[in-house]
Formats: sequence, C-alpha cells, structure tokens
Amino acid sequence: MIEAFGMKLSKEELLERISSMKQIAGTRTFEYSEGKAAGVKAVEVNAGNLVFTVLADRGMDIGDAYYKGIPIAWKSKVGVIAPTYFEYKGHEWLRNFYGGLITTCGLTHVGEPCQDGTVTHGLHGRISHTPAEKFWTEEYWDGDDYIIKVTGRMREAAIYDENLVLTREIKCVYGQKRVFIKDTVENEGYAESPFMIMYHVNQPFPIVSEHSRLYSSAVSVEPQQEWAGDYSAMAKPTAGFRYETFVHTMPTDRPTVYYAIINEKLNIGVYLGYDPKALPVGNEWKMLGQQDYVVAMEPSNTFNIGIVEARKRGCLPTLKPKEKSQINLEIGVLEGAEEIEAFKKLL
Repeated sequence: MIEAFGMKLSKEELLERISSMKQIAGTRTFEYSEGKAAGVKAVEVNAGNLVFTVLADRGMDIGDAYYKGIPIAWKSKVGVIAPTYFEYKGHEWLRNFYGGLITTCGLTHVGEPCQDGTVTHGLHGRISHTPAEKFWTEEYWDGDDYIIKVTGRMREAAIYDENLVLTREIKCVYGQKRVFIKDTVENEGYAESPFMIMYHVNQPFPIVSEHSRLYSSAVSVEPQQEWAGDYSAMAKPTAGFRYETFVHTMPTDRPTVYYAIINEKLNIGVYLGYDPKALPVGNEWKMLGQQDYVVAMEPSNTFNIGIVEARKRGCLPTLKPKEKSQINLEIGVLEGAEEIEAFKKLL
C-alpha cells in the first residue's frame, strides 16, 4: 500500500485520484543559474514527504534534502559551487565543500593533503568535483510501489595513472522516508589502482542540537584528538570550537551496521545503514562551532589517513584491472518515540 497524505492506498486507488504522478512525485532536471553555482546540472527528486536534489555535476552527490520541510542535509556557507572552481591543493577543498546530505570523498585518496611522487592530492580527493559523463532518471511502478531512480557515471582518470569509473544509482519509493544509494566502482585500466572512498553524510540543525546524540553499532570508539570529548553528546554552538573526529570500530560479523543522529527532544533523527565488509572503518566528524554547526557520519573502506600513509601502513585498498567494488547505503528518517526505540534495538 502507498502512504499518501495520511491515507493508505493501492496503486489503482491512488491513480483514480490524480491525472498524473507528476502531480505528487517524480523528478525535475534543472540547471543552477546564479553565482558560482551557475551551470551546475541537477535533478530534484520529490518522493512525497522526502525531497532532495542530486547534483549531477558534483559527482552525483545529494545536496539539499528535506523531510516534511525539515532540513536533513547541512548546507555550508560556501553553497553549491560548479566544478570549474575546484581548488585541489592543500585544504582548499573546503572552499568548495557545500556539505549536502552526502559528499563522496576519493577515489584514490581520502584524508589530509599529501604528495605522492609527482601527484598532488588535496583534502579528500577529486571525485566530488567530477561531473557525471552520463546521467538519467527513471520513474516506474513495481507492484504498488512507485519507484524514482537517478543514475549517473563519473570517471576519475589520468594519463599514466588510474582509470576508475563510479556508477551511482540513487533510488527511493514514493511515500517512504529513505533513500538507497548503490555505488559500483570499476577499474577500467590495465594496472592495479589505489581505491579509497569515504561517504561524508552531513547532518544540520535541528537534527543536530544540544538535545541530540549520535548512536552507532560500534564495539569501540576512539577519539582522534587529545581535546576530543564525548563522541555521542552534542551542545549548543560554541565560540572557538575545534572540530573533533572519532573512529568507530564496527562489528564485521553483521550484514548491516548503523549510525544515527537523533534529536531526543523533537523525536526525530536520521540514520545511515551499510555493509561493514564493504566499508570497514567508521568515522565521525563533529563541528559544533558558531555557524559551522554540523555532525557527519563517515563510513570508509580504509582509515582517513591519505594514500601515502595508507600505503606505508599496508592498509591501502586497491582494485585489480577490471575488478569491481559494490557499496550499498541506506539513509532514512526516524520519526516518533516508538520508531526511534525500535531502531535503537538494531544497533
């Protein structure tokens, strides 16, 4: 059954009430026209209470996202910026980091800037600034489910170096409050290639507040700075706050592990689920400063230490020629005390 406007309807009962599904759901392709966002191609997805924007020219990442009008994606002060403004050296990536529901880091480097031979790697790599070579949308019925799907393909390549292709499928169902992301990364080259990837899933106010906590399936959590406090507790915006990061060690004997950030006062939260075998390292970024007020859930296929350090430590993931890696993510909304308590039992 389809949940629509407080009613549970079959496909036929819903179609009797509307002339076109476009009236209540679907996709709209558009292009930004102002400022540094000018020219960025994007797709707005309307799944009922859940509405979000896929940025085709920014690695098929998800920018804006709202649930019943509540923001569930952090929007940084830099805003959406076209990939032509990409500044790859040092920490200049931060001048292009719009935030969004999800920003992808990689594909050959994740972490602090470094020099790898003749190759300069800036913070968190290049893929989030890579436009899709192709992208397309689909809307169709599967039984009583109305499926909305956006697919795109990005290539990270260099002469004498890597040739990695990321194919991303973003799927949701009208009336539901979750989105599924399926990534397939293939090495289309003829040499083994480094492959580092991390998903920066960014949560804003009011999901993040002094009434909120972060939960995870972790068996242990390790702070990465001597000043880092409680990984779970949050606070009001604090002047001079220094960002804190944590590594969450997830169990690997489970098919799915979870993070969630939950506002305990409003009884609303956002969760992230994924396979720990594909993404064995869990990271957390907590920035509770004034204006820069955000907490991110960041699963990764390796430690957030950069390509050079990962190679030194023997923990640099690679893809052999023609090898593929598939990663599945589920991001959804938790609403109401009963639903939140049921979710906590999954941790």
